[in-house]
Amino acid sequence: MRTKHTRRCLAAVLAAVLLLGAAAGAFFWNRHRGAAPAVVETAQENAAEQVVFFRQKDDRWKTDTLGDSVYHMADSGCLTCCVAAALQMQQISVDGLPENADAGEVNQFFSEHGVYDSAGNLLWEMLEQTAGVSVRKQDAAELQDGELDQELAAGRYPIVRVKMPKSGSYHYVLLVGSADGTYLCMDPLQAKEQTVPLSDFGGKIYAVRVLQS
Repeated sequence: MRTKHTRRCLAAVLAAVLLLGAAAGAFFWNRHRGAAPAVVETAQENAAEQVVFFRQKDDRWKTDTLGDSVYHMADSGCLTCCVAAALQMQQISVDGLPENADAGEVNQFFSEHGVYDSAGNLLWEMLEQTAGVSVRKQDAAELQDGELDQELAAGRYPIVRVKMPKSGSYHYVLLVGSADGTYLCMDPLQAKEQTVPLSDFGGKIYAVRVLQS
């Protein structure tokens, strides 16, 4: 027969377990919650000139893997395409890469130099070391008013993380200009060599990366 003292101890233990479970759940939620998006608009007009277009499903490299991962350019190469286009448009030279390297050559270079992890994610610190560039990394909420326009005016093209409108999957596009209140993007999933407005992605971005020589 349980005494009152035993029942009180069991109740205290149960309460502690529930409290720890709630704390662990909150930690898990906060740790895995994505960065908050920012809706970005512009009043500036930055012409999208001499845009370099790279398609991740280009026949020349669509079956190439990202490093040693199981992922390929066709399904996961949007970020690599954006980096390759930014390098070329900003005329950034990288030792070991040919002048005006295309997305396939950039992916091969990254794969050979450990710029991807085992899951095919691009490691920005390794990119900086390997390519000899610096990368400004920001969550969208950290952006200041007019910051994207300043980058474009200076000839630097921001790589931004967006969400696909139907699937909700993360995707990367390169901002190459602005017009009619929205930014213009080089989208590696586009079949045609033409820019698309950021408004096609709800005008929302989740993170920004800018290459600097």
